[in-house]
Amino acid sequence: MIARVHASPFLTMRQRPARLGLVLVMLAGLAWPTAAAAADFVGHRALYRVSLNSAEARSGVASVRGAVLYRFADACDGWTAENRTLLRLGYGEGEESETEWSHLSWESKDGLRFRFHVRDIRDGELSEELEGQASLTGPRGPGLAHFVLPEESDLKLPPGTQFPTRHLMALLDAARSGRHHESGIVFDGSSLDNPYSVGAAVRPASESARRGLARRAKLAELPVWSLRLAFFPVAASEATPKFEIGITLREDGIADSIVQDFGDFVLLLTLQHVELLPKPDC
Repeated sequence: MIARVHASPFLTMRQRPARLGLVLVMLAGLAWPTAAAAADFVGHRALYRVSLNSAEARSGVASVRGAVLYRFADACDGWTAENRTLLRLGYGEGEESETEWSHLSWESKDGLRFRFHVRDIRDGELSEELEGQASLTGPRGPGLAHFVLPEESDLKLPPGTQFPTRHLMALLDAARSGRHHESGIVFDGSSLDNPYSVGAAVRPASESARRGLARRAKLAELPVWSLRLAFFPVAASEATPKFEIGITLREDGIADSIVQDFGDFVLLLTLQHVELLPKPDC
């Protein structure tokens, strides 16, 4: 979720926000869950406001305004996730740029097949487009990802690989079992940095967080978990993460606040509205 350009803070900032998509792509689900855990996830459409939580001077970021529209649905043979992000970033001396980022995906319910399509538009011009599909030989890989955009190419997925919904479901499964730390490998197709090695810390959220989220979402109270995830590109073998994400998440897969830490600046996604989707007639 973060660009590999490091020539200047300005270039780095212009590219990193597009990687926000992985946060909500992941919210489709956490390692390999029980059937009951999978059934707990609800189809929903959610709107998030994006704002600048904090920024160091070297980041070059003065302001962030934006929104994320996220849709997760049961498609009978799989799960579909759609993320549409619009960001306006302000820099020093009043300069501003706009990013439109979309990620559409389908993941089979056995967790072995995955399709994805990503478009990144910067200031009205198409900056990047990714499309392809991936498959695993069995639970937790290995497997193969085949890209048709930006060009025909294959990427081997190492043993342990999961797709986003299964990975999220696994984290919740760990939380229910009382495990506070999990690690895994995730492929979501959202960037050429894929796959990522993800380390996660999981804790129960406070009672006030559970009540507050239920009230804001106008839903019944459910257990709520606090997740902290660190993302390391598998191919880079770096000692420090490319980015970190903090999520307050209901057990049914609906997220409240999301914090994305890029090191020199931090973005905050705040739930504004959520709507449950009807179950399909499969």
